[in-house]
Amino acid sequence: MSWDSYVTNMKASGLQICGIFGQDGNVWAKAPELVASQQDVANIVAGIKANAFTDGIHLNGIKYTVIATGPDFATAKCRNAPSEAEKYLLHVALGNTCVVMGGIAGAAERTATKLVEDIRDYLAKSNY
Repeated sequence: MSWDSYVTNMKASGLQICGIFGQDGNVWAKAPELVASQQDVANIVAGIKANAFTDGIHLNGIKYTVIATGPDFATAKCRNAPSEAEKYLLHVALGNTCVVMGGIAGAAERTATKLVEDIRDYLAKSNY
């Protein structure tokens, strides 16, 4: 299956950074703007499953402050980005086997949660 079309659609929906990963952290597809190592993603998955983010979420060495968690998601805000345009509200949602991640900076940032949840729900119906 080609995951690139999902990322293209995620970007078209308004997500500025986005990707789909395996729960082991392996990249299935991602936009070039999202810099996340396999370990970064695996740590996020572990944090969601344990409902414990003692030091926030880290992507590419940048810390995001966790502002909401649930049994299958985490929402975090980047407060220390080099520019305002990179201060993303990041939402990460676990599917059956995948991790959907997306973020938006600026006035529309709160729509990131719904956009990520919608794609995760769609993929979950196909057992991903």
